[in-house]
Amino acid sequence: MENFLIKYYMFIIYGIQLVAVVAGLIFYKKYKATPVTFFIKIIFYLFLVQFLGSYAHYYDTFDFLNSIYNSVFRNNYWCFTIFFDIGAIVLFSIFFQRILTVKLHVKVLKIATYLFVFFATVYLLVNYQKFFYQYFSLLQIIGALVMILSSVLYYLELLQSNTILKFYSTIYFYIASAIFVWWIITTPISFFDLYTRGSDWNFIFLEWQIYLFANFFMYLVFTIGLIVSKPEK
Repeated sequence: MENFLIKYYMFIIYGIQLVAVVAGLIFYKKYKATPVTFFIKIIFYLFLVQFLGSYAHYYDTFDFLNSIYNSVFRNNYWCFTIFFDIGAIVLFSIFFQRILTVKLHVKVLKIATYLFVFFATVYLLVNYQKFFYQYFSLLQIIGALVMILSSVLYYLELLQSNTILKFYSTIYFYIASAIFVWWIITTPISFFDLYTRGSDWNFIFLEWQIYLFANFFMYLVFTIGLIVSKPEK
């Protein structure tokens, strides 16, 4: 029953992400020669991470995964730690650095990202024994701060420009808003990650529901933004 619920949950997440990926592919030409094309690649990257990183839930489905089952890669914590908790933060930071226009803001975000990567590297080296067996709440929280900083810097520039008069027509507003809300909603869960490794299934189901809502909101806003926005040079 537990494995069925996990697969059902993952199937819904795949569907939500796939809608955004398809929208990105359809409107890719529309945003050609703009930073949005890089954003569309990030969406596709996130879909691949979610899809390939879910291998740990399919040992009873695919026999070729048996070799992984009997190795240190049996759990998928390492995968999401590297490619989402760190990799996605870096990619989104690069994206925001491309759309920010104030040099000071770009420099601040770039320094924050370098410090985050440096800290993450040292932190994982120090805690390498736990790397394959758990997530690292501290990394998730610091990564969330980098993402919130990215969105806030964009909002500051938006408020100081004429674009604020037509914010609803710029894709960057939708992206920044979706990212800001997603990390604001999901970050507090990191404080209670200990419960997910226990037997409190009420909390685990609540956590799934929160992530499901957050993902639905974020990818829906991404999709709407890609459809209704006008490309900017």
